[in-house]
Amino acid sequence: MEYAETIMNKRGLFDRLVRGRTGGPGVIAANQTIAVYGTQGGVGTSCLTAVLSKTLHRWGFTVLVVEAAASGGSFLRLMGKRPANNGLDTISKNREKMNSELEDIKVNIIKGLSTLPRSGAPYNTQWAWKEEEALELLRLARKMAGTGFMVVDAGNLLSDALSRAALIDADHIVSLFRPTDMGIDAAIRFYEQTRYANLSDKLIWIANQAYSSKDSAQLAGIIEQKINYCIPWENSMKSMEQGDKVPQNVQSIAEELLHNLISAPSARVF
Repeated sequence: MEYAETIMNKRGLFDRLVRGRTGGPGVIAANQTIAVYGTQGGVGTSCLTAVLSKTLHRWGFTVLVVEAAASGGSFLRLMGKRPANNGLDTISKNREKMNSELEDIKVNIIKGLSTLPRSGAPYNTQWAWKEEEALELLRLARKMAGTGFMVVDAGNLLSDALSRAALIDADHIVSLFRPTDMGIDAAIRFYEQTRYANLSDKLIWIANQAYSSKDSAQLAGIIEQKINYCIPWENSMKSMEQGDKVPQNVQSIAEELLHNLISAPSARVF
């Protein structure tokens, strides 16, 4: 079956995704941009980006993944593909050429799931973007995504203009943090920055590898924001390798998050 045909055959699935709605067309919030941001390095933004994009694709949506993280280059490896030789950190960024350059570097992982990758080359990881270039890139990427979802790995460096632009452009910012003393401090500082930039209403907080619900409650009390999801620590996380099956606790949180976004009141009708 062609991927485009799967959309026409997902009506029953879509109804279940929006919690059993019957008696009319399923109301599905597609055409959304989700940015995944880590409040510090190593919290799992690339892995969560992969889980969210694969889940959306499995549910029948087209998905474009943008590796905006300055230290990116791992998404294709997580998909079982070789890293790209050319990516967002190697294009000329000439405004007149950018559209064709993005088409050239786009990698189709499977029909309906594609990515605009970083090259993964060490000498390119700190490639500097200007604000207007970054916003133009994301505008073109959103056009490429069409009526599907765009999932952006925004990394953990607000000093990178592409990461900042991804947060500005996103409909939702999935903020991933670890509920340790250092992690909570980093999350507080990120929250203050988003509040100053009038982006805090977009935040969806996920506490990753929490030993106790009290850990995430500590942050919630400090910043007076709800911690939406909590991924509990499991010993199996210590030995996870690229290509391993996603732990069920991570998959469950990802699906719950996407359920809530897909059945949003502002949904479009398929």
